Amino acid sequence: MARMITAAVIRRKGGPFRLERLRLDAPRADEVQVRLAASGICHTDLVMRDDPGPGAIVLGHEGAGVVERVGRGVRKLAPGDHVVLSFLSCGACRFCTEGRPARCRCLLDLNFSGTRPDGSTPLRASGKPGRRVRGRFFAQSSFATHALAHERSAVKVPKDVPLELLGPLGCGIQTGAGAVMNSLAVDAGSSFAVFGAGGVGLSAVMAVRVVGAATIVAVDRVA
Repeated sequence: MARMITAAVIRRKGGPFRLERLRLDAPRADEVQVRLAASGICHTDLVMRDDPGPGAIVLGHEGAGVVERVGRGVRKLAPGDHVVLSFLSCGACRFCTEGRPARCRCLLDLNFSGTRPDGSTPLRASGKPGRRVRGRFFAQSSFATHALAHERSAVKVPKDVPLELLGPLGCGIQTGAGAVMNSLAVDAGSSFAVFGAGGVGLSAVMAVRVVGAATIVAVDRVA
């Protein structure tokens, strides 16, 4: 059964975000329904607000919450699990099978279209049958009370960690930390400088501390 949710909807280029009541479909076989506890706001959300593409869309891609329902094919998650939502990869291309899903050949289509691969969306405007709202941004659209996420993009986390702190793990934190640990492969004892001490930059700073860099410098115009 579908359920009613509240979401921040963008209906025209440049915004604004407006809270609306929408109808969310029941999860498909490979999807989970998540009650959002919090969502980070990434610069990419603001870029998409200013160029959202055709039709209405719900943005948000740093969600964290509690699984309420699972599709019949879901095996790794169950109702009550706490999860962080992240980007979606196909799981089948060369990069995915090599353990590099951030380079997935389908990354743009799966995450930026706002729809499932078959072009469908799980959201509809309340009381207006057929008036669809794109609700699969980064396979989640987490600027809402509830979201449908693909099983592959929902990561189970311990229940004793505050969910409201975990959302940015889905994008900003892993972007900064991944640049340090994967792309740059910073070694212990290295010197490291980051230009821009926002969410991604400070995540890079935390990561170089973890890997043991000797000299760490953060540069920003704002004290």
